[in-house]
Amino acid sequence: MRKRLIAVPLLCGALLSLAACGNYAIPDSTPPPSQSAAANPFEEAEEDAGFLAMLTHGAASADFSESGERLPFPYDGGEFRLEYQFSLTGKMDTVGFLLFLDGQPQPYKVNDTAAEYEYCHSFPAEEDQSFSFLFEPVTGSAGDTLALTVVSITNPDFQPDMESTSGYGWYHKTLDSHIELQFNADAPTAHSDLPPVQKIFSQSEAREEKVTAQYVENELPKYGWGGVSMDTLDSGIYYTFSCDGGLIYDNLRVSAPVTLRFTMCGTAGTSYSIAFFLDHRPVKLDESTSCSITLSKGGVMELEAVIDPDMLGDFNTLYCVAVPRGEGFAPFFKSNSILLYKDVSN
Repeated sequence: MRKRLIAVPLLCGALLSLAACGNYAIPDSTPPPSQSAAANPFEEAEEDAGFLAMLTHGAASADFSESGERLPFPYDGGEFRLEYQFSLTGKMDTVGFLLFLDGQPQPYKVNDTAAEYEYCHSFPAEEDQSFSFLFEPVTGSAGDTLALTVVSITNPDFQPDMESTSGYGWYHKTLDSHIELQFNADAPTAHSDLPPVQKIFSQSEAREEKVTAQYVENELPKYGWGGVSMDTLDSGIYYTFSCDGGLIYDNLRVSAPVTLRFTMCGTAGTSYSIAFFLDHRPVKLDESTSCSITLSKGGVMELEAVIDPDMLGDFNTLYCVAVPRGEGFAPFFKSNSILLYKDVSN
């Protein structure tokens, strides 16, 4: 099993992302996800060289060709069922899963066709747990072969309370896995029982600008992408994610509109879907749950969205994801979670 670690300072601290169907280890002494009694999730993690937990997950019933290549799962219409499994050992209470079909957030049920669709289900941390994802694809036509990205998120139920805790520490880290669906039938055109999409933006806009030396040499290093030049820009994928023009670590008190700015540049022709999540549910961008972009040589894609504070609750968890689309390998990215909160003294 391959293991790959990426640690990049972003809006909310260090991004931890590992390769598909691999495993990852989390530094020890992260406390249990209790808002009322939890200690700071950052404490002791830096002092202990051990590990908190080990996680693996992947499809339980994949078919392989004679040459050993994993075959796509056939979709023949209706509600699709994917047998899945994970194993989580160590000091972790829960693990959640997010699904993305061709980069778009995909709601799903667990085991029971009569259950309700959700974008994130939380499971108790156990060894060798098996279950079924059930969903009607949000996109896809007969003849398509589309990637389904399955993303685990550790301790998704944890949220700081700005009293005993103010950040997420080693919680809300991700591990992504990828399978393919081969469409022998069209996806349903209407979905009547999907969970509501949240609306918190008063406006949003996507655009492409010409990449500049100032952006590459000054802006990218602020977000952890050091050593990049105009000559090497096309050999990798880079992005930034800021609030009101700067990096925000852990939490942000919201009393006025907040501008989120996402930028991405790098290998030409690479396609992504960008989505914002609030409390593990996607936020509406125009009439969709994500924004599709394709990188071009010499260009930088920019997505700006303005949060209306009147549309927020007193405590909300915000993060951004960038999900690869199309053929070829590209990394999945998630910013660290941040807490958007209003005055906690009332």
